[in-house]
Amino acid sequence: MKIYMDNCCFNRIFDDRKNVKNYLERETILIIFELIRNGDFELVGSETLRIEISAIRDDVRKNRIKAIYRKHINDDILLSDGIVERAKQLQTLTGMKSFDSMHVASAEKNADIFLSVDKGLLKASKRADLKVKVMNPIIFLAEVINNDTNS
Repeated sequence: MKIYMDNCCFNRIFDDRKNVKNYLERETILIIFELIRNGDFELVGSETLRIEISAIRDDVRKNRIKAIYRKHINDDILLSDGIVERAKQLQTLTGMKSFDSMHVASAEKNADIFLSVDKGLLKASKRADLKVKVMNPIIFLAEVINNDTNS
């Protein structure tokens, strides 16, 4: 299974752990990275994600995220006219923000699951028929665990 994580997921690893939701999402994302390292899943990235990561103002955080990205990404989806057109469609259909729609359009090219902790993106994704399943990492991991125990 191929997973695409947006910039919010990469950043969540470094967010304040005093907030319970942030803490749970952070731990979940770290578990998902462990499953990726174990070969249970593949992590897909994109040119859009690299551009967004490069715009992070905190150089220490940016460099850590770049290192995580390089270590785990198995496939890197390059921008294309098709992705840009699909992103525009998604913005019109769902009201997604520009980068969010570019991430989803990129993920539709070669991922099965799109993970985000962005409530706005998760809500907007329900307004369109997408070629990728969009989920919060906690929900995704719960489904993975539930499916594994049912096997």
